[in-house]
Amino acid sequence: MNQIRFLVSPGRRVAMLLLTYVVGLVVTSFVSSLLMNIGGEGKHVAMMRIAVVVQDIFMMIVPAVVTALIVTRQPVRLLAIGTAPTGRQTLLAVLVMLVSSPLMSWIIKLNASVHLPESMAALEASLRAMEDAAEATVQLMLGGHTPANLLLNILLIGVLAGFSEELFFRGAMQRLLGTTRMSQTAAIWITAIVFSAVHFQFFGFVPRLLLGAYFGYLLVWSGSLWLPILIHTLNNSLFVVLQHFTGSGEPQFGASADGTAGVIISAVLTVAGLYLLYKQRTTTLNPQNGN
Repeated sequence: MNQIRFLVSPGRRVAMLLLTYVVGLVVTSFVSSLLMNIGGEGKHVAMMRIAVVVQDIFMMIVPAVVTALIVTRQPVRLLAIGTAPTGRQTLLAVLVMLVSSPLMSWIIKLNASVHLPESMAALEASLRAMEDAAEATVQLMLGGHTPANLLLNILLIGVLAGFSEELFFRGAMQRLLGTTRMSQTAAIWITAIVFSAVHFQFFGFVPRLLLGAYFGYLLVWSGSLWLPILIHTLNNSLFVVLQHFTGSGEPQFGASADGTAGVIISAVLTVAGLYLLYKQRTTTLNPQNGN
């Protein structure tokens, strides 16, 4: 594969992404504040949804695209959006997401049950209050149980969030970190840590970290950003659909999924699926090349 030629040094590439992100954060904060002030009674949910669109565009999409355009004359290749995954890779990636659901549900519950030392009780209470407030905001934004709300939430939380977050975190951040001296494995996990941390949910940090790492490996193994975008979109859309019909964002697998056997079976199938995905890899995607 021909090397990608960059116009600036590795450190400046990463710095450029962070700078454009901060600018996007400032713009988003300003616009969101305006929207909340002009929303008025009865328009709060609509303004929240517009604010989410603004956030996805200015904090995720714009920084990734602008940075790619500045650091190289091959932005499409840098972002890995010029190729498509194979059908077998796509099928395996979807199956891994599905069979891992009982295992992930167990990890989600385990992480949520973590307690800080007694001396940090005040911090734990504050963190849990933040998560409760975030959950209340999500529930409010989801709106009523109408087909129109369901479709709109799939588009916003499923499609737009899945695309924008993968473009920024995997397409830009992970790829740019991979142009430094760190290994691809380190780039995957550092990006996954940042991905989980920016959601500001301590008691959901581990499952989101693992999910981010999964998206990262999908990118490296397939050589295409479209595969993690698809799986991220499906994951988010499944959450929206389950919330709409059951009131819970987690799949309900029955009593067997709560026991050791169900979790072990899910773990074994997940590992097997990941191994098959690894064997189907079409590239060892590595953008690290000359300036």
